[in-house]
Amino acid sequence: MERDRTDPLSLFRVLKVLSPYLDEIVVVGGWVPFLYDRYGQMPSPHPLPRTIDVDVVVPRHVEEHGRPTIDDLLSSAGYKARVSASEVPVVKYELVSPVTEIEFLTPEIGRPGKAALAVQPGLTAQALRYLQILLEKSRKIEIRDTTGGLDIDLAVKVPSPGAFVFQKGLTLSRSSHRSPDKISKDLYYIFRFLDSSGELRRSIPAEISSLRSGYHPRWFHTFVTNLNDYFPESDGDGPALVARQYSGQMSAERFQNYAHHTFRNFIQALQDISAL
Repeated sequence: MERDRTDPLSLFRVLKVLSPYLDEIVVVGGWVPFLYDRYGQMPSPHPLPRTIDVDVVVPRHVEEHGRPTIDDLLSSAGYKARVSASEVPVVKYELVSPVTEIEFLTPEIGRPGKAALAVQPGLTAQALRYLQILLEKSRKIEIRDTTGGLDIDLAVKVPSPGAFVFQKGLTLSRSSHRSPDKISKDLYYIFRFLDSSGELRRSIPAEISSLRSGYHPRWFHTFVTNLNDYFPESDGDGPALVARQYSGQMSAERFQNYAHHTFRNFIQALQDISAL
């Protein structure tokens, strides 16, 4: 992990290569807070940890419509496909300079099926629950910038703040067997959105309330339960997990108390919504 590395050249190169498909794909993961910070007029006062990974959600079937396939575009630009050595064999695309790793994801619909789906000739995406939220509730961010000699002028789709927080929270179940580091990063990303501005603190619960009616009724309950599990009224390991990603000026104890207070206020707002 690299902290506060503000050069987005690796992301920009990927977006330029995938530009024929930007209306259909959504950038997710650690680049989302960065894009909102720098180009979406939603800066956060807290440092942003992020990685060289570029995670992209694609539909379960991506039509070509006369365009080169995504695999052809990446291969022609020098990205090399590699099968990861994880429990689920997933194809990732890598570039040596700037160091980049791209992973494609797609929604898992209905009962769990194949761990990876062929969404286009030559392109396999890992199928995961709840990703339809990110595809269906996205917005565009305009990027006009230059870095490393690369000019970029395009619009990229990212999840709305409420959708981003909702999907992240849904994946936090203790039974998911996700690594503590991944849980830590997801909690910190949620925290940064919740503490970015008073407007977001008010709008995110309202947006999640609207999402509640659009998806399975149990999802909202699962979301609140997951957060309560990490941030109960007292104790809980959520604050320490959030603090693992923090590199700002607050002391560890002060930051953990602040993170706990932020999440408890958010949980209370969600519980107020559920009582309506």
